[in-house]
Amino acid sequence: METSEIKRVLEALLFVSERPLSLKELKNIVKEDYEDSANLENILNELKTEYEVLNKPYEIKFVANGWTFSTKASYSPWIKKLLKEKSVLKLSPSALETLAMIAYKQPITRAEIDEIRGVESSGVIDTLLERKLIKITGRKEALGKPLLYGTTQDFLKHFGLAHLSELPLIEDMPKEVQQTENAAEPELPFSAQERQEQSLDGHSDKQPLQETLSAQAVETVNDNNASEDAEENKE
Repeated sequence: METSEIKRVLEALLFVSERPLSLKELKNIVKEDYEDSANLENILNELKTEYEVLNKPYEIKFVANGWTFSTKASYSPWIKKLLKEKSVLKLSPSALETLAMIAYKQPITRAEIDEIRGVESSGVIDTLLERKLIKITGRKEALGKPLLYGTTQDFLKHFGLAHLSELPLIEDMPKEVQQTENAAEPELPFSAQERQEQSLDGHSDKQPLQETLSAQAVETVNDNNASEDAEENKE
């Protein structure tokens, strides 16, 4: 199969997929028809550039460790009107606070989250698990072997991150994040289908985490890191 033809095949796969497709998945799909699988990433980048040049309202993006189609954020107001009847869920401030802690401290146990927040977090963690924003990543080698939590691919997709390394550095964040009573909380869909519609709605574009995740959580995590560093220096 020629490179020009495999490019169209990749384009079709991304178009019909409800989620970002990893390079490994794409290689497995086309390996019997295209021998130069090592060149697939270059072809995907070429395809991405082609759409940028065409200046279409949609684009090919690398997000959540995979490739996907997404409409551009500038068209979000009109797409929202089309999808305004869709049911959505919102995260509470406590859920955002907990999500921020898990994102920056993962893997982390529930007891460690409780200690940082100063309150019991089981209900919030269950909510984040249901929304598939966090997952159980294993057990800590400690008394009782408590469960460890980390973020998911859906977390990356929702916040428009290709990798966790793209999270803003804590030290680069402002001490206070301006929040108004009318500030909208991020909307999270019920199902995989609605997650796809959310991506088409432009929500997969990166939202500044310092504006979306709780400022209190960021500062608390920062303070906790400082305390841990101080303890290590004592030792």
